[in-house]
Parts: sequence; structure tokens; C-alpha cells
Amino acid sequence: RKRIQRAIPDEFLKSIREEDPSVEVVVDLSDNFITDLSSSLTTFTNMNLVLVDSDITSPAPEELCDTDHTGWTAGMVGQVRDGGALNACNAILCPPGSYNKDGRLSVTTGCNVCTSCTTFGCTSCIDETPTNGNKVCEILNKLFTKISGRTWYNNGNWLVVGKDRCDY
Repeated sequence: RKRIQRAIPDEFLKSIREEDPSVEVVVDLSDNFITDLSSSLTTFTNMNLVLVDSDITSPAPEELCDTDHTGWTAGMVGQVRDGGALNACNAILCPPGSYNKDGRLSVTTGCNVCTSCTTFGCTSCIDETPTNGNKVCEILNKLFTKISGRTWYNNGNWLVVGKDRCDY
């Protein structure tokens, strides 16, 4: 799997955009080091772009969440907007300071508060007050999150809230 370590370029999927921007496009770029979304993505009206846990620090362009983009994230942008969500863009990625197991808002699952999530699209939350007070566990959990530990072959027991001790 190739890692992307920059903003999504304007040329991303350019040939599809030019041919038929209404075609359904599914792209999984999760667990990368993407910093920003290209505004060129706004030409797509029916895209499921999975970007969770990708270190994104800038919000999705607001145009992706308007009434012309109801097909985004398998239609979830339109569904949450129609359901009264304050920010339909949260259906693309939960904002910093929150998380969701899917990294984005849905009609059934919200973005939960988590101060340890500092980027868009967090899928887990580090327990900020470990029950055993073990700072080593806290530091290791932060390291695991920062360097995409979810992609490790042996990643069991990491980020398990409520563990009594640091047992990886």
C-alpha cells in the first residue's frame, strides 16, 4: 500500500472528473498522511472518499456539503443535512476534538467529544485519564495514533479504553 504524505493534488482523478463527474467514485485513502483536500474534488457529485485517520488538518471544502453534493460518502452528506445536522461536512470527516468509529458522522452515530483527536476523521479516542495513572501507556497510545499503528500487523490491545495496565 502506497502512503500519501501531502495534500490531495488538484490532478487527483482528473480524467474521471473531465469525463463524467457524476459517476459514482469510491476511493479509500484512510491511514495516510494527507494534509488537505483539493477544492477540485467539488466537481464530483457522487463520491465516497474515505479519508479517516489521515492526519487532515483542514476542513473539507464547504461546497462538498451543499445540496449539489448529496451523493457524497454514499449519500450520507445529504442524509445528515436533511436530518438537521449543523455541519453536513462532518459526514465526510468528524472535526478535530471528536471521533466516531467510522471517522465521520452518520444518521445513526454522531461525532463524540475527544480532546486527544487533533485532526479530522479520528476513529478512536485515547483515554486521557488512564485508570492506573500510567504515563507510559498514555505516551505509547499517543505514539501509536500518530504513526498509524492501526496499520501494524500486530496491533492488538492498543487504544483499549479502561485497560488496567499497559499490556500490548
